[in-house]
Amino acid sequence: MKIKITPKLVTTVLFSLMVLSVGFYMIEKSIDFFNSEFARNESDFRGYLTVLFARLFMIIGWIAIIVSLYFRGHFKDIEKPKTDILELHEKIEKMEKERLKQKGE
Repeated sequence: MKIKITPKLVTTVLFSLMVLSVGFYMIEKSIDFFNSEFARNESDFRGYLTVLFARLFMIIGWIAIIVSLYFRGHFKDIEKPKTDILELHEKIEKMEKERLKQKGE
């Protein structure tokens, strides 16, 4: 069985790896914290919760960005941003040449 590598497959694999790595990291740090002596101190527990929720909101933010890009169609044609930038660059060069011609006259 041959697996066809598509942009959608690559995106899904990278997205899954990102979520799993951050999730496992959060679980590992939680286990380390609760096995340490700092878990008994209330102020240290608040600091731990702050860091935990900051990482959680960070991964939710990345997920939101990737999902919004997916629904906008940015993963359907990967070459489109490059061609858009090249077309914009050509338009800018053309406008600059016209402006120089007008100044020269």
